[in-house]
Amino acid sequence: MKNEIVRCECVDMAIDGTGIAKSGDLVVFVKEMIKGEIADVKITKEKKSYSYGIIDRLIKQSPERMVSDCPIAYKCGGCDFRHISYDHQLELKKEILANILKPFTVLDIIPDENHYYYRNKVQIPYRDGKMGFYRKYSNDIVEFADCLIESETANHIIEELKDLLKDHPQAAMIRHILIKQNHDHSELMLGFIVWKKIDLSDIIAVLVDKYPSIRSIILNINEKESNVILGEEEILLYGEPFIIDEFHGIRVKISLKSFYQVNYRQMLKLYELIRQLSDCDINSRVLDLYCGIGTISLYLTKTAKQVTGVEIVKEAVNNAVENARMNGIDNIDFILADASKGMDRYLKEKDIVIVDPPRKGLSKELIDSLIGHDIPRIIYVSCNPQTLARDLKLLENAYQIDEIHPVDMFPYTIHTECVVRLSKRIEAKKENI
Repeated sequence: MKNEIVRCECVDMAIDGTGIAKSGDLVVFVKEMIKGEIADVKITKEKKSYSYGIIDRLIKQSPERMVSDCPIAYKCGGCDFRHISYDHQLELKKEILANILKPFTVLDIIPDENHYYYRNKVQIPYRDGKMGFYRKYSNDIVEFADCLIESETANHIIEELKDLLKDHPQAAMIRHILIKQNHDHSELMLGFIVWKKIDLSDIIAVLVDKYPSIRSIILNINEKESNVILGEEEILLYGEPFIIDEFHGIRVKISLKSFYQVNYRQMLKLYELIRQLSDCDINSRVLDLYCGIGTISLYLTKTAKQVTGVEIVKEAVNNAVENARMNGIDNIDFILADASKGMDRYLKEKDIVIVDPPRKGLSKELIDSLIGHDIPRIIYVSCNPQTLARDLKLLENAYQIDEIHPVDMFPYTIHTECVVRLSKRIEAKKENI
């Protein structure tokens, strides 16, 4: 059946943004097909119970279909929905979330009003003279001239680096380029991830002269053959080992390894949503697990009695402590520890727990610890709806699961950030007495 043309109707969307199409009993996953469309589809791969295909001819087009404004959108793998109107993207993402998170209620996604050039961080692989994004599901590098979701300054610097690295004697030692910016683009950090120490002084001289917003250039050495991008050793080549950003009146230092939300506008909405859902007040004792450089922790100190942040990355904890000191905040402390285990002693006498775990979600040990304590409220922040659904089902006997609030942190991609409030069930509290 491979290479055969089959007429299909798209009946749903998969979690990766692919259209789920049907032709009789045949199920075909079709790239770039939108729910409600009918198309002649060329089968490209067969499995036992389903196939993959590409659109050969569109018969019935969705009114929400647009001509993509990016020439490489479906080659580089960065964007999934550049062929769909923004409002309809939100509707589709909500449907996908609702399917994954059944039986919990998913509210409308909080939109990003200005959804171009929103990313304040770009991580670009470099190999064999090519600099670009990886093609989806491969290690092929797709070059670009103007990425519509990365910042415009980052785009210009990447183009500049392509020329500067051409025929450079040490270019082969570069693995990745990492660029970070603050929200008003007044400060920029440039990281060169390399196989071994190299001399880039000639390139640095050109860049800092042309781009005065560059405040930090760092050489990160990673000699390991792995998918982990950053290595342990760092050498400061120019400026300071950090840049400074500000949100809600709080100044924070961001280092090369710091986690910081990539969409500043949506981050502000996300943090305000967390504060509102937590009912944080002057009597609240808050535990912020997976706190990173302490951004959520610091924000909650404005209303909380005391906040404790827990983070496993030493550099992030050092950043968090410095951020608290820089802002003169004294109702906060940070602990270097693995939030996935051994949290019982920190959970004692807490009113609110914030969890913002990596994509793998919460550990069974942490879930058991949360259930075993009379924490009135848990706020779960998740970037992975599948692990969120798993964890909520483990917590729902002890906690009332309120509505799920999605925030569109990543326009034109399949990804969203979800915030959920969990309230301790009264009957669960009685069982612990």
